[in-house]
Amino acid sequence: MRRFICLVIVINFLLIFMPGKSYCYADGSKLELDWDYFTPFTSNRDIDTVSLHILEKISEKNNKSVYRGITITRPYGSIDYKQQNQDSSAVGIGPVYMIRKEKELSGKLSAAFDMSGGFILYDKTFPAGGRHYNFMWRVGPQFIYKISENSSANIGYMLMHVSNGGVGGHNPSYNAHGVSLGFVTNF
Repeated sequence: MRRFICLVIVINFLLIFMPGKSYCYADGSKLELDWDYFTPFTSNRDIDTVSLHILEKISEKNNKSVYRGITITRPYGSIDYKQQNQDSSAVGIGPVYMIRKEKELSGKLSAAFDMSGGFILYDKTFPAGGRHYNFMWRVGPQFIYKISENSSANIGYMLMHVSNGGVGGHNPSYNAHGVSLGFVTNF
């Protein structure tokens, strides 16, 4: 399992820093900034999470787009771990990839479904009793309003799962849901 995790880390960092664009995407570089605010599903995970995702569109074909970028996340709160309330505040950063399937509803409004995943390194173990690294998965619908030819704004509802995949036999996962706000522009 350690070899697999190391392979995933190496592939993520290589893909993040690979130069160039996909041949099926010829427009200018599209940069998307997404902010998330998540609250937990369960009462034993009293953790709120604020995240910033900086994404660049690298491929677009028909109504499907692929993005790569970086996530900066700040979970804060506590969890019930070993029958004790333990602080689980941390700061994390890592590469992320997102796939978006979009359908135009009108000239300026679109509906989309986003799926993203990434490897996050934290400044301390997260959540309490966990590891310094986790995988973060996000999924949910978005509504996108095209402000102009080069920019748009989006709002959506996302589900999030954070866990270390059971590496080392211990996996204190964290599930949350919340709102996502975003802004897209060409540079």
